[in-house]
Amino acid sequence: MYAKSVQMFASAVLAALALGLVLIGPARAGPANDTPACGRLLSAPVFAKWTAMGGEHGDLGCPVADEAAAAASKHGSTAREADFAKGIVVWHATGPRAGQTFMVVGCAWRLYFQFGGTQGWLGLPLSDLTNTPDGRRQAFEGGTITYTRAFDSCDAEPAAAPTETSAPAAATSPLDLFFYPARGDYITGASAATAKTAIDAGYQRVATQAYAMTEQAQGAVPLKLYFNEAAGDHLTVGTAEGERNALATGYEFEASQGFVWADPHAGAVALKQYRNPSSGHHILVATPEAESQAVKDGFVFERIEGYAPGTP
Repeated sequence: MYAKSVQMFASAVLAALALGLVLIGPARAGPANDTPACGRLLSAPVFAKWTAMGGEHGDLGCPVADEAAAAASKHGSTAREADFAKGIVVWHATGPRAGQTFMVVGCAWRLYFQFGGTQGWLGLPLSDLTNTPDGRRQAFEGGTITYTRAFDSCDAEPAAAPTETSAPAAATSPLDLFFYPARGDYITGASAATAKTAIDAGYQRVATQAYAMTEQAQGAVPLKLYFNEAAGDHLTVGTAEGERNALATGYEFEASQGFVWADPHAGAVALKQYRNPSSGHHILVATPEAESQAVKDGFVFERIEGYAPGTP
């Protein structure tokens, strides 16, 4: 009887192998992508998240590709991700949140993508956006993204300040905002030469926004001042994207303004680039007061150009 049972079991296994129903080897890293959504394939947990958020008519829209393994997180967890028209859904395969699914949408999604997504310093999302008195907040392995309703913008900050007790403090120079009323032009600069030139030309100093480092440190990038003579507009940038856009729209390099951090850093504030769609003028700000005034004056947020020390 036992021999007959073994023979029947072996026959069943062989039949299953012939039909491709049995896989011998390591277990699947995640759930199968077997649920169609707008012509794309999603796993059951991601499909459930998508439908719970309204499906193709919800916050995510339709998927733009089949679900796939996510780029490795620097924090040790692995995941699968599905890209949608208006966001991303991440399913944790391993780690403390294994089996949980979160989505990143809106300006948080755009900022998350800017910082490298799952393989960037933020890592995997640990929550969905949650409501706060001033907007919404989302937790990640490496930090948080905060949406501020008043400015309709998102900021990212690391989860904990790095310990740099042995590193000497970098020398800094005030990063000041200047304004030329007759032309409506702003200059955000940190060099003594730029400040003198601005004052001599009739610009008025508004306020110190932050501080630029006078020497380049590891992880820092140059802060550059550009000018478009035809538009009568100055533009201060610290990102490759900002510099490409400046050169593509007729701006010419004017002067270096020191150095700022490329990524969020302990004690640093975000340098936010705004543009006025009506005048085409730009303003780079780092204080809540300057940002609030820029929004009131019709400026629209474009990008973060870097992170500068908030104090000398």
